[in-house]
Amino acid sequence: MSEPIALVPPAPPAAAARPGPAGAGFFTGPGLLVFLGSALAAYEVFLLVTIFGPTEGGWLGDFVRDFQLWCYRGDPRTGGVSWLAVSVMVLEPVFVVGVTALLWRGVLAQLGRARTWRTHRRAAAAGVAVIAASVAGLVWYARQDATRALIMPPFPGESIRVQLALPEVPLADQTGAPFRFADLRGRVVLVTGVYAACTTACPEILQEIKVLLGELPPAERAGLSVVALSLNPEYETTELMGAVAAGQGFTHPEFRYVNGADPAAMHDLLTRLQFSATRDPRTGIIDHANLFLLVDRANLIAYRFTLDPRHRAWLRAALRSLLAEPHADPSSRAP
Repeated sequence: MSEPIALVPPAPPAAAARPGPAGAGFFTGPGLLVFLGSALAAYEVFLLVTIFGPTEGGWLGDFVRDFQLWCYRGDPRTGGVSWLAVSVMVLEPVFVVGVTALLWRGVLAQLGRARTWRTHRRAAAAGVAVIAASVAGLVWYARQDATRALIMPPFPGESIRVQLALPEVPLADQTGAPFRFADLRGRVVLVTGVYAACTTACPEILQEIKVLLGELPPAERAGLSVVALSLNPEYETTELMGAVAAGQGFTHPEFRYVNGADPAAMHDLLTRLQFSATRDPRTGIIDHANLFLLVDRANLIAYRFTLDPRHRAWLRAALRSLLAEPHADPSSRAP
């Protein structure tokens, strides 16, 4: 009698290999390097635009100029930038991507194949898209900031007014006539600082003065004097100062360009008035504050403003306010 045959169930098929977590292949294969390389290329193109792009005209010029001020320590007067800051901005992402490529050096060679880039074209597009979105965000923020900068609160008037005495230093104007600030007591005086060889801020300062004078009606303009202090006292003669004044269309005595016989005393005056003129020994360019002082009829400094666009409205309001005041003894004004 034959033994019963045991029925043995068939062995189950070999378990299929389970897929790893979603995206694991991206971080272990060439996809990550494609993404980073594309992002790096797009970022470097953006930096080239901010370094060599236009700084005038339209939103792009405004953005490039502001980006250079923020990130490259740009000087708006000369248009120069700190190339050390530029180098850091350009090389820092290259270093980060380079370290990543070193860690993934096993797949680095695959980036030399066009097939790799075609296979991971979505990763490349994503890298470019991330940079494009970041740049768009920066541009949006810059334009919003520029809009906010144009919104100026009302002129605060007496709350920011000071009463500072002007130093008494003997000076001479562009005609060679002696000059002291005390000679202008009873008039409103606009004081600034320029020098003849300046090609950056000084032309803008002189243009702003011409605009201010042109905005005033004759009755108000008759009560205003403008005094430009020489920021280059060692070299500016009466003939040179006269040529600058005439070339700008200013007339004496409404506009007086003054210098001191003693350059050391003139520099001391500039320092005391906080014009802070400092010469670069390599270029001869004088770095200085773009400053406007408004002196009231009592011969006291009342307000200080700069060329900042947000100050220009206040400069005009303060000037009209002082011109409307009668000549009064400063001791009669409440502190």
